[in-house]
Amino acid sequence: MNTVDTPVVHPLTESEQEAVRDWLAGSLNRPQVAKDQWEKGAIATLALGRRFSAVRLTEPLVYAMTESSRPIHVTGVLASAFQGPVLHTPSTRRFYAFTPPAAPAWEHSPHAEYLGRDTYLGVPPLELTEPADGLDGYWAVPVTCPDRLCDPARLAALVAAGCLELRGCES
Repeated sequence: MNTVDTPVVHPLTESEQEAVRDWLAGSLNRPQVAKDQWEKGAIATLALGRRFSAVRLTEPLVYAMTESSRPIHVTGVLASAFQGPVLHTPSTRRFYAFTPPAAPAWEHSPHAEYLGRDTYLGVPPLELTEPADGLDGYWAVPVTCPDRLCDPARLAALVAAGCLELRGCES
């Protein structure tokens, strides 16, 4: 997997950023609450399972999937492989791949957990694409447009491959 080309990410225009913010915040009954939090530079808590869900991935799994722990390489592989947004929360050593609301199919793994309805996730402002003091979470792979989510089939395949790699490392 380490031969994946790093995709070129173009900065979003202000209107594109606003469309993404509207779409993300629309997961809530009161979207303005999330927008107000982001306006202050804070993490907003969004509802999963409506417009999008997430798969929580452990750092060891992601590093096995990407064959690296170097942030630039991990980001490039995730962006190319998943083709959708991914958050990273360094304090909890977790990545969150944003997926369509339907649960992806894969065998149970202690390293990957689907998060859907009745689950909330702290989401940083769109501009936060690197770790920042005071906030725990940043977009390892930024959102590029509304409805562009990680491909569940690709995600499931990489989770399975990463789990096999981890089992190989543990034996």
